[in-house]
Amino acid sequence: MGEVSTIQMFNSPLEIGLRILFIFNNTKKQFLDKQRLIYYNYLLVHSSDVPNSPPSLHPSLPNHACEIFVGGDLISNGLGLLLAKDLLCVKYEKSGIKYKSNGRTKPFTQHFASDYSKKINERAEWVCKTFDELSDQKLAQFMKEKQGTWGSEFSTEYKIMGELNE
Repeated sequence: MGEVSTIQMFNSPLEIGLRILFIFNNTKKQFLDKQRLIYYNYLLVHSSDVPNSPPSLHPSLPNHACEIFVGGDLISNGLGLLLAKDLLCVKYEKSGIKYKSNGRTKPFTQHFASDYSKKINERAEWVCKTFDELSDQKLAQFMKEKQGTWGSEFSTEYKIMGELNE
């Protein structure tokens, strides 16, 4: 028998790319870097980790906070797809690479009418409204302080593994 192909249903470059587009539709920031997109994507999917927030988009699994640590490659793949389809702009600076919506971003997302895409947009609106005013440093500090409560088992395992590898 031949090889069985698998289809990545969750967190595929397409799904993450769509979440990124909805984030750009709702942010007041002109440019976003990859780290902020990692944080925003996490907060969009796991919104209920934050008090007084909408329900999470996906179910909470044990140790889901580890998605913050592994989110970089997933976000990069989503960004690559969006850039290849000319749905975002990229700006290279000494301080790093930043991304921006363009004239095709919002019209593209307006073609989505499913309940799931509406929920993505609602969460993206909440994330941007709640966190856009924070500096990159304050957002990173918030995420660092909270990640222990979002996946304390992982944090403990991560610390133990780090100590074992030293």
